[in-house]
Amino acid sequence: MFSEKRLLDHGAVAVRHEEMKRVLTIAGSDSSGGAGMQADIKTITRIGCHAMSVVTALTAQNSEGVQGVYLIPATFVSKQIEALMADMVPDAIKLGMIFTASSIKAVARLVGKYGIPTLVIDPVLKSSTGSDLLEPGAVDVLRNTLLPLARVVTPNLHEAEVLTGIRVRNLEEMEEASRAIHALGPAVIIKGGHLQGESVDVLFDGKKIYHFRGPRIMSSHTHGTGCVFSSALAAFLALDHSLEKAAKNAHDFVRGAIKKAYPCGRGAGPVNPAGI
Repeated sequence: MFSEKRLLDHGAVAVRHEEMKRVLTIAGSDSSGGAGMQADIKTITRIGCHAMSVVTALTAQNSEGVQGVYLIPATFVSKQIEALMADMVPDAIKLGMIFTASSIKAVARLVGKYGIPTLVIDPVLKSSTGSDLLEPGAVDVLRNTLLPLARVVTPNLHEAEVLTGIRVRNLEEMEEASRAIHALGPAVIIKGGHLQGESVDVLFDGKKIYHFRGPRIMSSHTHGTGCVFSSALAAFLALDHSLEKAAKNAHDFVRGAIKKAYPCGRGAGPVNPAGI
């Protein structure tokens, strides 16, 4: 067990079990354990919330890449969500890899039906090794059906380009893209881990631009950074942090996970949200 001091040192909150907030991750499974649902569960638990999960796809992958994807039918994705909503309504939902337009529509319908106020969308388009994780044609469905329901969306530079059609390679372009995405409804955090030089995340809440900066951490073991960021953000929002504070805490949490990353396999190793 982690001590309360160690939890608080990592920007997390120690709570009694009867007060524990619930965070649901709707995402794909990463058989290597570094990203996807596995990274989400580690992150949510580390921050002090109860992690729940709905599986959208199974992947056969290791540190070198994705060898295959087995899709969960949209009807069963819906069944998993309905089962939870009947008994354990989440305080926040983190949405990661969905892959199919039919599953996107099913999730949008249920989020609307149950009125979950805190939906964090990580618009996963490709794996870190370049494999497609969203079927062709599903981007428009994601943009038009789910983004308007989200409290915040967390694209990286490439994902922001796909969502907006705007070139996103520097801080000024990140700010322009964040405003364009916000026009669809949600607040926006564009992650700047792929920027040249300093790493900067940009938050636009509809009124103000915020920058969260940090010197680049030189590491080849960065598998799972996007998943950890979005699930950390969802957990901090579930704990009633303001969006600005939750974004700053998620930024710092990912930096800590990168600093404690480790090699595992022949490819890029995972970041370490468990903090051990």
